[in-house]
Amino acid sequence: MDTTKVALEALATYRQTAADVADGFDRARQGLVDADVQGDSFGLLQESQGIASKYSERCEDGLQVLTDGRDVFDALADAMDTIREAYQTADTAAAQRYGGH
Repeated sequence: MDTTKVALEALATYRQTAADVADGFDRARQGLVDADVQGDSFGLLQESQGIASKYSERCEDGLQVLTDGRDVFDALADAMDTIREAYQTADTAAAQRYGGH
């Protein structure tokens, strides 16, 4: 078994998983944006006054968390690509140095 190949495949799998998680953050964020809750969605009763602004504030916080999550997992996917490329480059250089292909 070629352990280098297994490591490269594992890194590619980690990269894809991180990209999938990033996409999940993006889908959740888009769902929140698409909900488009208006100020009058909470009713006209006196008790519901101020709820819309609090909801909006919490949504903005949530949108930022989802954006940050996406950014973290995008960076992780990029790091996995960089690590994979470095392993592959080092393996190719070592093979050439020792007469392999």
